[in-house]
Amino acid sequence: MQENYTYSRGFRIFVFCLMAPFAVIPLMALLAIIIEGIKSPMESFIAFVSIVPCTILTLYGINEMLSVVTSDGDGIRYKSFLYKRELLWEEIRGYRWKEGTLILMPAFKGKKKVRVSGQRHNYHKIGDWIMARYPDLSDKVTDAVRLAAYQADPDYPHKIRMAKYTARGFNFAAFALMVACFPFSHSLPFTTVLCWAPLLLIALLAAIPMALEYHKGWLIVSENKREGTLPAVLLTVLFAAVGLFSFGTPFYNLRLQTLWIGVLGAAVLFTLLVMFASRRMKITIGNKIWGVVCFLIFFIPAAFGSIVYLNTFFDRSTPQFFETTVSHKWISNGRSVSHYLVVMPWGPEKSGRSIAVGKRKYDAAAINDTIRMELRQGALGLPWYRPLMPAHY
Repeated sequence: MQENYTYSRGFRIFVFCLMAPFAVIPLMALLAIIIEGIKSPMESFIAFVSIVPCTILTLYGINEMLSVVTSDGDGIRYKSFLYKRELLWEEIRGYRWKEGTLILMPAFKGKKKVRVSGQRHNYHKIGDWIMARYPDLSDKVTDAVRLAAYQADPDYPHKIRMAKYTARGFNFAAFALMVACFPFSHSLPFTTVLCWAPLLLIALLAAIPMALEYHKGWLIVSENKREGTLPAVLLTVLFAAVGLFSFGTPFYNLRLQTLWIGVLGAAVLFTLLVMFASRRMKITIGNKIWGVVCFLIFFIPAAFGSIVYLNTFFDRSTPQFFETTVSHKWISNGRSVSHYLVVMPWGPEKSGRSIAVGKRKYDAAAINDTIRMELRQGALGLPWYRPLMPAHY
């Protein structure tokens, strides 16, 4: 006899209400792009962060809420509008419990797990039936087993201590360099003294795969656990992302599409290197995936800042100067205060643009003032420009 296990209507409505803000954010971002366009690197990054993660989360939620789990005399099936899975009863090796969800483990390679959430109708029926016939495999993938695998190493105290030293060194160095990069976001005059700080952050990021390879699984990127974790370098990536992105905010690129293609390509390549260097880690697949996701979230803005830095700092092209007029100025009051100057078309820019500037430049400029734009070709072939106030002429 066939049985269907679906989410109740009330639970679906509740989840859809929770997902509504995440579904609206990408739509609002797309509408803003269509109407206003993308006028600065900061806006392009905000658009990317607003659209991609929220869209993925919304699709996952809708897919799960509309899915149906069906069981009959032959086996159990999971069907949704994105994919479907099937396990015959003789293909099930056992089951696991994870956060109120019953996970059926396949006995053969090539077969996928089938998950049955505890929020589905008649969940207890299939749960009781499975538990009466199959072994519980939950105790085979616990943290205790993972930790015991590390502690069985005769050099465990030395290896874990050296991995902690490396993680602390990376994290502290990244924090100090991040603080040194903050003045770039406000174009302060003493940034010439700190001009090598972003390059050192890039070198620190490049050293992460080498450190992971050197420690052979004792140093990790991140793990989705609160206790008993190994030393991690995720804070290094986070601090580098903040520092490098703050460097890139005063510069504007004319080829944002090419820039973002390079950013995503660098992020994918570096993530593959990190995954290869992490191959000896004795942690669960779920925690490995968590580490990769966390790494990508923080490394994308770090890659953006790295490319902007290499493209601008090592640019030796002859600058071109254009004059334009300030037509308007405005302040954005969100979580933080941002200052913008709206300038008339100039040089390669055929329409007026809002340019984010520091408070000092904002206060110094008045409507109908003439400001100069410095245009360069970029060391990586990505043309960029920045506004110059009268003091910089």
